[in-house]
Amino acid sequence: MPTPITLIATLTLHQAPDAALLEGLEKLVNASRAEAGCLQYDLHQQHSTATVLVMIEQWLDAAALAAHQATAHYQAFGAAFNAQLASVELNHLRRIV
Repeated sequence: MPTPITLIATLTLHQAPDAALLEGLEKLVNASRAEAGCLQYDLHQQHSTATVLVMIEQWLDAAALAAHQATAHYQAFGAAFNAQLASVELNHLRRIV
């Protein structure tokens, strides 16, 4: 049985997200949710800081996560919007209970 992977990606932006970034994120979320190994892919914004976005992702296994990171929509989002990111923190988690 595969071991699901949870990924918490914290994206800190240089400034509050504009309409183009929000549209790009919506496309990324929708395309990612359609992937075979995607169990969860949700985008949140921190209440206290508009420049902090948090992706909560769950993947069937490490192979599904790797496949996601190789997709055209993931690569295109990075190419289009990386300049707007001040930092990205990735936390890979596994459920223990």
